[in-house]
Formats: sequence, structure tokens, C-alpha cells
Amino acid sequence: MNRIDEISAKSKNLILSRLKDSHKITGHESTPSIDPVEHIQTTDNALAEMKQKMSDNKYIVHECEPSALEDTINEIVASYGYKKMIYGSGLNLNLDKIKADQKICFDKPIEELRSDVFHSEFSIVHAEYGVSSHGVALLKSSQAQPRMLSLAPNLCIVLLKKDRVKNSLVSALNALKVDQNGKLPSNILFIAGPSRTADIELITVFGVHGSQKAHLILY
Repeated sequence: MNRIDEISAKSKNLILSRLKDSHKITGHESTPSIDPVEHIQTTDNALAEMKQKMSDNKYIVHECEPSALEDTINEIVASYGYKKMIYGSGLNLNLDKIKADQKICFDKPIEELRSDVFHSEFSIVHAEYGVSSHGVALLKSSQAQPRMLSLAPNLCIVLLKKDRVKNSLVSALNALKVDQNGKLPSNILFIAGPSRTADIELITVFGVHGSQKAHLILY
């Protein structure tokens, strides 16, 4: 190693060590973000507001008991005649009850499952929270639930517990941060219904950058 390389290596290590220790600020205390939406909330019923705004965002909203999740999923899928499903390893449903000819687990790198991912007809994902102020679902992308599950198939079915509805983006992010021991995940998705664009001659086109159809099941 010559002198220049040695200096470069020392500088790199110094920068990396400072970045690693930058969050360890003596006396620093984290405080919750200020949430302006909380001060202008127009309804006390966040669940009702979220259902209305999600419907406005072109979600198709369903409600059921937790024990009827698989039956509700089957009703949705049957209405489209879909038979090929892809899901994450963290789905935590009774797969034997879901009616599909093919059930593919997205538990390998995308390079190994590319054809299955892009040719599956529907996916099922869990939302961490719902945001009533915007009518969106907050999803955490992870190895157990890869991001492509909500983007590639024609139909994306989002599952959300009724007690996980928050008034605003900030309150949802703060709650997720608490769930994650004070740190936000590296990849968070806010899904506002089916993918759409009006860039093509001002005509709304669905499914350009994601699923053409989005169903939300509240349970």
C-alpha cells in the first residue's frame, strides 16, 4: 500500500466510524414528531373516515371477522376467476383454505422467482397500519413480505386489523417506530389503492406501475 492509499484508507475508516457513532449524542432525547393533522381532525371515527377515503382512492373495502379471512379472500379471488397466487413467508394464514391452483411463496431472491412473481394473478399482504386522513395502507417491506408482492400481480389484497387505524401519517409512523424498538424500517410503502396514471393523453390508466385492482379487508 502506498502513502496515498494509506491516507485514503484511514480517512475512509474515520468517516465510517463517525457515521456509525453519530446517533450516540450525549444528552440527546428523541421526541415525537409534531402532527398538524391531529389539530384539524374533522371526525372522531377514524375507521369510518378511512373506509370512505380508501373507497374514494378506488380500494374495494370489505369487513369480516378474523375467522372469516380466508373465506373473504376466496370470494374476492373467485369474482375475478384468478387461480395463481403469490405470498410472503410471513403471511400467517391457513393456506389450505385459500382456493388457488398455484400457491407460490416469495421466499427466494427475485432473480430465482422472476417469472412466478410477474405472472402471478393475485397477492395477499398485511398492512401494519391504515391512515384515515389520506385513505392509505402502510406496509413494511421485509424478507417475509417483499415489496414486489404489492406491485407485480394484477390484484393485491391488503389485510388490516381494525384497531391499527391511525388519524395521520405521522401518528402511523410514530406507532411503527415504537413497534420497531425506536427505529423505522428501511423500506415503507404507502398504498393508496390500485396503480394509476393520467400521463397518457390525460386518460386515467390503471396498473401501469403496480396492481390494477386493490382490495382491503378489515378484520
